[in-house]
Amino acid sequence: MATRTTASAATTTPTSASSTSGNSGGFSIGLRLSDLNDFIAPSQACVKPVNVPKDPSQKRAKIELADDGTYVEVADDGTQKALMTAKITLNDCLACSGCITSAESVLVTAQSIDEFLKQLQSGKTTVVSISPQSRASIAAYFHLTAIQTFKKLTHFFKTLGVSYVFDTSFGREFSLLETASDFIARHSSADPAHPLPMLASSCPGWICYAEKTHPECLPNISTAKSPQAVMGTLIKYHFAPSLHVMPADIYHVTIMPCYDKKLEASRDDFYNPTTKAHDVDTVLSTIEVIDLLTTKAVDFANLPEATLDTLYSNAENDILFGQKSGSGGYLEYLVYRAATDIFHVDPPKTLEFRPVCNTDFRETILKDREGNVLMRFAKAYGFRNITNVTRRLKARTLEYAFVEIMACPFGCLCGGGQIRPAPPQTPESLRSEVEVIYDNQQEVRLPDDNTTVRGIYESWVQTRSKALLHTQYHTRANTTRTNPMNIQW
Repeated sequence: MATRTTASAATTTPTSASSTSGNSGGFSIGLRLSDLNDFIAPSQACVKPVNVPKDPSQKRAKIELADDGTYVEVADDGTQKALMTAKITLNDCLACSGCITSAESVLVTAQSIDEFLKQLQSGKTTVVSISPQSRASIAAYFHLTAIQTFKKLTHFFKTLGVSYVFDTSFGREFSLLETASDFIARHSSADPAHPLPMLASSCPGWICYAEKTHPECLPNISTAKSPQAVMGTLIKYHFAPSLHVMPADIYHVTIMPCYDKKLEASRDDFYNPTTKAHDVDTVLSTIEVIDLLTTKAVDFANLPEATLDTLYSNAENDILFGQKSGSGGYLEYLVYRAATDIFHVDPPKTLEFRPVCNTDFRETILKDREGNVLMRFAKAYGFRNITNVTRRLKARTLEYAFVEIMACPFGCLCGGGQIRPAPPQTPESLRSEVEVIYDNQQEVRLPDDNTTVRGIYESWVQTRSKALLHTQYHTRANTTRTNPMNIQW
């Protein structure tokens, strides 16, 4: 029997889509606002609207949802008219202001395993860039080391037809350097368009939330591109010329711990209308890689370990280099640069963090030799802490020079696209295992000491860092200002 609802014929009538599971069929990580925190698992999907034409002569109409899922508008005189399903792209995500960190998959095909497999047959040069967080999650799942996992993933993707497998940690080096440059520039100037405190820019869930609901925060967000976005720029505009191909002739795929990275890749800012190329064409989550391995019936643990591609990689002689913070090390690096470049003091060898509101809101203080406070920094993970930051920023009571903001509690290592614990394993034990792999199986190296990165700056970036490695943000207009605390899930 069909379900009937009454709605204005001049409006768009939403109906709730079904819940999604943790596989390639659904991209959503739902947010339960009543808990004032992120719910790190696929949950309630985004609303699915239908196009209802405006008719001034008809004030009200009934919308009937038939058993086959089609929509019919029933007028007062009983006449019926079939309604078309609205076309929604990934760029439309967050249009309702209800989903905070969800990148939804309504009628989207470009961000899927099927599209990935199809594009492998397109004749384009396929490049896969793997995030260190995804690598650590897969390593924990198969009980392997991080370097073993990287080599096996390289072998697996190349057997599918991928030409190159790179490491988004390489892009993160540029992101860290540009974030630091942005921070130092803000400190030395009084430009109201780029003020302090500065807020991190690498989390797309946070960026979408700020654009939609807190546009007053946008000037405070660093303009430095995220590691994924930097990798997109490098692959399409630094690597492509070396292969003598156009950017559109490279199919670039990233493996990320977060579904929201699909949303980031779909931003108009990361599409070049001149070359008709997206910087990142497809984003697959860590879970989707596991689904792909299952689909292909691959015994991953026993795969050969391929030689790594070294051009855009932080692996040298079987040693992984990076930052020991699971969300990129932005705060840690800015403390270092503030000490050396702003205050000209010795940077602290280790950072001591103090919980402020909870374990996901922590602060650290840079002091001089006499113990005087020079600067305060903080990490704020999860929606409840983001709300705290935005409220204090608006009230001008935020005492930190920089806040590393991530939408997911515990940061990127616990992103919504990461592998779930299998009973009897608990989320806490899995998180601990992934953290150990991530932190202990790589050597810490400052991005300043990466000679390959320095060479690309000297030969290619030169004076174009703002154009190549920075982005911009946009106030997203609200059609309805909904109080998120009243949303019914």
